[in-house]
Amino acid sequence: MKIIKRDIKNLNLYYLPNKKFKTVEIAFVFVNKMDPVKINERNFLVDILLESTKKYNNPEKFNLVCDNLYGLDKISNYHTIGDVGLTTFLFRTVNDKYLNQDDVFAKTLDLCLEVIYNPKIHRGYFSKKSVKELKVQTEELIMSIKQNKNSYSYYQFMNEYTKNNQAEFGFFPDIKNIDKINHLTLSSTYKQMVTDDELYVFIAGNFDFQVMDELIAEKLSFVIERPKLPLDFTSKFIPNQSVNEVIEKTSNGQTRIYIGYDLGFEHSLKNIRLMGLFDELFGGFEKAKLFASIRENLNLSYYVYSKYNEDSNMFYVGLETTKEKEAVAIKEVEKQLQACKMGEIDDELFNQAKNNIINRLERTMDSQTRLLLSNIISFFKYEDVFNLEKRIAEIQELTKADLIDLIQKINVDTIYIYTSEAKKWKKN
Repeated sequence: MKIIKRDIKNLNLYYLPNKKFKTVEIAFVFVNKMDPVKINERNFLVDILLESTKKYNNPEKFNLVCDNLYGLDKISNYHTIGDVGLTTFLFRTVNDKYLNQDDVFAKTLDLCLEVIYNPKIHRGYFSKKSVKELKVQTEELIMSIKQNKNSYSYYQFMNEYTKNNQAEFGFFPDIKNIDKINHLTLSSTYKQMVTDDELYVFIAGNFDFQVMDELIAEKLSFVIERPKLPLDFTSKFIPNQSVNEVIEKTSNGQTRIYIGYDLGFEHSLKNIRLMGLFDELFGGFEKAKLFASIRENLNLSYYVYSKYNEDSNMFYVGLETTKEKEAVAIKEVEKQLQACKMGEIDDELFNQAKNNIINRLERTMDSQTRLLLSNIISFFKYEDVFNLEKRIAEIQELTKADLIDLIQKINVDTIYIYTSEAKKWKKN
């Protein structure tokens, strides 16, 4: 798939031609320098704007117009990479080529602009009622997190793991700032998005470029050029000077353990590919090192996994065990990491991990939505397109020697234990 820049007035407009699918998809992406204090507002925006508009002023009317556009699909999210925030609104409809009418996409575009630029506001502000309803929903989400031990322990772990990086990593919901949200702060964040953020428009599908150029030039003539923002898509994790050990008490039940690591290497493309491969073979599937050892051989845990987030360049291991086996489980994770550092990775596991990643990449090609979203992320992070053949070649070229060299730089940063008894665990 190619990404083709179009020269339409002040727009950052890109086409992704694709004849494989019978849909056309358009994504509006607003790019800003991420403000962790505004994480709640940014996430609220992607919800409130898709509920109704000034013209379709209740969910029933809004859903009806979507249904009349052949079941228009809508996706919205707020995503952070490094110190950059991406607010994305994606709309998917049936291509006019396969219909008896030739204005479905034009009407879809009208609805996109209605959603983003003509929200249901009064005198420049969202209603207090709408914002209150979103706050109530978020407070219910927070309550459910607190009541679910898996969700709560993960949330608490991430706060500990990123405590030195609060200016760069924002997590929703941000509990400490939830009370500060009101119709004024949300309206201010909305105005900032539509006036100050850089806007990028991506359109994917099988369409005539000249016809699309004319349509976009007509419909988006109001968009003005915005200055380029100084954005950094690389992550700069600040580790603890010594291992941060946190033990939190719960009344009963299994112990949840999370181990977060400091990745002491450059956040480069090759290192990202290598770390993704290590994540897969270390704790990414049922034959991975951790699963085979901790679950199958030692019966220390029903589930154990590792997770690498390439956007934040963070890596952690999660598992559940009994209180009596906490220390043994933690030591076993460290033992398996050290074994990998010593080169104890057999060829079969190494190659299977590669094949797993390649199979997931190939499945991306089965959905134009996934393909478009993957291309948007690749565009911003690497100034490149999502090229399946190139990505597969990059994975195939990774060597065990390079991987072993990279993981020498991995060290424990945070150990979080959510257990039924607040008894301090000491490393021998």
